[in-house]
Amino acid sequence: MRIEFRKITSNASPFEIKNSTFISKGTFRKLSHKLVEIDFHLYAPGQLVCDRCGNSYLHEVDEKISLKVSDGAFEGEDLDVIECFDHYVDFDAIISSEIEAERSDYHICPECKKQENTGE
Repeated sequence: MRIEFRKITSNASPFEIKNSTFISKGTFRKLSHKLVEIDFHLYAPGQLVCDRCGNSYLHEVDEKISLKVSDGAFEGEDLDVIECFDHYVDFDAIISSEIEAERSDYHICPECKKQENTGE
């Protein structure tokens, strides 16, 4: 789903995006002429490989996320702003990026966590 910046209002608008890899539901609103805030819940199950033992396991991204998106270069103090240069907010790309950021993190499978907690 892509929405042009100029069509986004300051009133919170709901959205829901579902596909085969994730479900996302939340709101978006314009904060200023060039800044949009997106608040959403993201659920995305998927297979990961444990960074300790190398076994594959099911990992579920299940998070509340709040982001700001800028139309063009952002000039401010906040470092957690996504810059878009085509005058559109691309929700699919933003959500996919959040999923990949979570999955590229360091992950330990439940079995290795259990061993870590028991001191084995």
